[in-house]
Amino acid sequence: MEKLMLWGKNSVLDAINSKLPIEVIYVNSVKSSQLIANQTKTRVIVEDNSFFNSITSENHQGIIAVLKDFPIYDLEILKKDKPQNILILDHIQDPHNLGAIMRSANVFGIKHIILTKERSVGITSTVLKISSGGFINMKIIKVNNLVASLKKLKNMGYWIYASELNKEAVSFDSIEYNKPAALIIGNESSGVSKPVLNESDVKIYIPQKGTVQSLNASVAAGLLLYKLTKE
Repeated sequence: MEKLMLWGKNSVLDAINSKLPIEVIYVNSVKSSQLIANQTKTRVIVEDNSFFNSITSENHQGIIAVLKDFPIYDLEILKKDKPQNILILDHIQDPHNLGAIMRSANVFGIKHIILTKERSVGITSTVLKISSGGFINMKIIKVNNLVASLKKLKNMGYWIYASELNKEAVSFDSIEYNKPAALIIGNESSGVSKPVLNESDVKIYIPQKGTVQSLNASVAAGLLLYKLTKE
């Protein structure tokens, strides 16, 4: 299993402040070690820059945190937290898209994201880095069967809204959401799957004028989340 890592001062401090389970923090100077030690009881190890460069070619700023794991929840957490808006990702596979979507979700106050356990990207180092702190206070829920999970959400009172490449669907800028609401964003290539669409209460379309077939999943998520949380 890939070790979950965060690099760069801001990302590591975000992880510390979010109380993510950190196994060890590597820094490139004794001074940095002392500064980090003042903020966490996590073990801090000083290494030279060659160590950091061997792990990532990105701008690590001489600090890397290795996480024990990233907390994963099940649907029961929704009964406890009772969020008015949740985001569902139907088999998103690109870690850059997931990271960007987490960032947008955080911006718009979304704190619960549902992912499928199979055929979806999980929480990786790349996802956390691309999210630019979007993982802070974000609860990731993983489910085995999305259609069955939608039925459970309906029993909890959620209205299910799914994005679709269909001009007959409701335009995203004119829709009025019922709450609590669950918004579904589809796979990068095939969109929301037909069984999931069939289980949805309302299908949403983002009007387009150009020749490109569809928006990037993370861009579409940003537009839809803005409208969802504006009301």
